[in-house]
Amino acid sequence: MTLEQLRCFCKVIETGSFRAAAEQLHRSQPAVSLQVKALERACGQILLQRKSGAPTPAGRRLYNRAIHILSLVESARNELKDFDATAAQTLKAGAGDTTALYILPKVICSFARSLPHVRVTLVNRPTDVLVDLVVKGILDLALVTLPVFHPELEQRKLFTEEIIAVAPSKHALSRRRNLSLHDLAQEPILLLDPSTRTGMILTQHFQQNSFHPLVTLESGSFEVLKRYVAAGLGIAFLPRIALTPADKKIARLSVRGLPSVELGTIWRHGTYQTRAQKTFLEMVLRYANSLKKK
Repeated sequence: MTLEQLRCFCKVIETGSFRAAAEQLHRSQPAVSLQVKALERACGQILLQRKSGAPTPAGRRLYNRAIHILSLVESARNELKDFDATAAQTLKAGAGDTTALYILPKVICSFARSLPHVRVTLVNRPTDVLVDLVVKGILDLALVTLPVFHPELEQRKLFTEEIIAVAPSKHALSRRRNLSLHDLAQEPILLLDPSTRTGMILTQHFQQNSFHPLVTLESGSFEVLKRYVAAGLGIAFLPRIALTPADKKIARLSVRGLPSVELGTIWRHGTYQTRAQKTFLEMVLRYANSLKKK
């Protein structure tokens, strides 16, 4: 059993086919197939269903072990690279929309100036997808909405982001103070998609407070919601960080009791955190805190 055999085997499961695995590994499909066959001979078990690329029961058990083994090898490699502060590295990070849109552009620019030898690759996906990518070792870390419950992951809270209500700048409610959700009962609501983490938190909050919004639009994009608010089409609920000085046609409403979301980082349990990873997270934290002071 070799590391190369395990890499090919895991990649077939993760991509769903020998062809896709070969493309990602920059190998030929026959080469990947030979590695998997050699692994099966070494194990004395059929590990993959050839038509679907899905693991057999024995293959699933080996896969759960193999991703741990490959993660440990990668951690050892990264730890040794840290002895050379100028060695070329790649930081594979993931982020949800809030962080990817409003925090990371400036953070990544600053990071590139501070550590020019480290190449950052960023994946923008929902939290649940990012959890899976970190567990599989495809990402080194991800910035997500907490909490995340997974036995193979560690997490660290970075900051809390309040949710605010926003309306068109000349809306009558923008001049009122101490509003409740029920003051919005007859207003058209532009709702964040409940399938997102923040959307789910909002939906649960509405249910707990017996608030039944008149939904005229659902979207998973903060920028789409802001565009519709600016056009005068309704009221939306967004992370405070999403309201920027450029949003001249949008006003914050004084609605009491809205929930907040915790944003943090996740990484695979037991893996080595490189100097680059620690620097990146500290920059994220500093920038997020600086925005709150404005």
